[in-house]
Amino acid sequence: MPGAGLSRRAAAVLGSLFLLVVGASAAYAAWHARGIGSGTAKTIGAVNLTVVADTGHGPDLYPGAAGAIYFTITNPNPYPVSLTSASLGTPRNQDSASACQASTNGTTNLTVTGGSIPVSIAVPARAGTGGANPAAVNANLPGAIQMTMQADPSCQSQVFLVPVTLSGASP
Repeated sequence: MPGAGLSRRAAAVLGSLFLLVVGASAAYAAWHARGIGSGTAKTIGAVNLTVVADTGHGPDLYPGAAGAIYFTITNPNPYPVSLTSASLGTPRNQDSASACQASTNGTTNLTVTGGSIPVSIAVPARAGTGGANPAAVNANLPGAIQMTMQADPSCQSQVFLVPVTLSGASP
């Protein structure tokens, strides 16, 4: 029937064209979707490093000599810390019942370096916390403790603990 409407072929072509236009419009809309809003970010709280006396070294103090103060540092933080200064407290004998203390009967047996001592100690993230994390950092302050010439004889073969305060920041 000529002129009586669309042929089957023309209807199929128009139908295909319609589906193509609708599909392209849907794809266009999917590519241009957007959203607006806010996200969050949180900071962690810094945790202090742990400093523990390291007694696993040979003795180096005798009357008139200066020796090192040895310690181990643990860092529980998920970031490294760069230490830049140290300060020392009053030494005390590990054996509190010993006759030898930093001062015995008014005689000074030991002195430590006063004020801020410059250091350069890098402590990796999570150092000393176990598992696959790095080991704790062993460090020392050479010449930071001195035994006086008049040290009491009871100070032989003793172990002294010295409070160590370290300061630094994340690099």
